[in-house]
Amino acid sequence: MEATQRRAAILTRLSQTSTPVPAAVLGEEMGVSRQIVVGDIALLRAAGHPVRATNRGYVLARPSHAPRRSVTVRHSNEAAARELRTILAAGGSVLDTSIEHGLYGQITVDLLIRSQEDLEDFLARLSTTPHASPLCTLTDGWHTHTIEAANEEVLDAVEQALDELGILQR
Repeated sequence: MEATQRRAAILTRLSQTSTPVPAAVLGEEMGVSRQIVVGDIALLRAAGHPVRATNRGYVLARPSHAPRRSVTVRHSNEAAARELRTILAAGGSVLDTSIEHGLYGQITVDLLIRSQEDLEDFLARLSTTPHASPLCTLTDGWHTHTIEAANEEVLDAVEQALDELGILQR
């Protein structure tokens, strides 16, 4: 398959799912190495295609009209699961997390936790990946999430639930 055709096929494959697709899987499907796919993704992004990298693979960014809000929280590593479960239970989705790092400035990573399955996958990787720790360990527990929900009332409920946990910072 020619490189231009392969990149078009990668875009087609990503448009068919909202679940992240790992580079290794795309490589197998396209008959090339994972590294070739990583290069193809870089070229697609440079051409303006909205391909997002997550810790589970690549997804196409889809425009959303759902309301979003940034919330700043502070808690220990042990409270991370409770925090994320609380956000989901209140009806929110966790799009990303970010910290303000003294040397590097703002560091933001996509989480895309929209369901209990996404959450359990994240928590499993957190507990089984050697030397893995939440980003907020670099900032004494301080971090910000972008939360998305069906409406502003749900976002208010998410904030209230985090406040009740004692971790919301205003």
